Amino acid sequence: MEKTSSEQTIIEAALKVFSTKGYAETRMADIAKEAKLSYGLIYHYFENKEKLFDAIVGNWWNAIYEEIERLKNSPVSTREKLVGIVKFMLNAYNEMPELMSIFIAEVSRGYIYHSNPQRRENILKYLKVCEDIIREGQARGALRTDLRPKYLTYIFIGSVDTFLSVMVLGNEKLTKARETRIIDSVTSVFLHGAEAEEAH
Repeated sequence: MEKTSSEQTIIEAALKVFSTKGYAETRMADIAKEAKLSYGLIYHYFENKEKLFDAIVGNWWNAIYEEIERLKNSPVSTREKLVGIVKFMLNAYNEMPELMSIFIAEVSRGYIYHSNPQRRENILKYLKVCEDIIREGQARGALRTDLRPKYLTYIFIGSVDTFLSVMVLGNEKLTKARETRIIDSVTSVFLHGAEAEEAH
């Protein structure tokens, strides 16, 4: 369903406030002030802060699921699928820094978010689709099979998450050159390891 202009204004204001003050410190009054709308109008669209936060994060999860499912079902190589995941996350950081800030601080590492079983399911679904890609890579012979696909998934997603965290915390710019270096670093180390060739 298409959002009204007021609803979109509220969501954009909430993104700014949640990303700067954090979920715990944000009040609906703060969002109303940022949106330049009445306190009552905020509650007309969103019952409470939790519902508003979930609406924002829900849109984000839908975008992630759509992209990763697309990659999973595409005929490209395992490496290209992994590169696609990294590119998607970096592009989201570049185009929606406030949303990525919320994802890193409140979702990926947020106890309040994970304490809710339904919200926790979102993370688990994300990991599951990524694990499907890893398992397929093992079946193709592109990835080692002496490690469980779940562990390989944690290693891969963890490395992407760490790069994003550093950029979010440092409010760093993502240039095209840096994007290329991050993609090459993550995929090369994940696929080939960090051990020097002469160590073999």
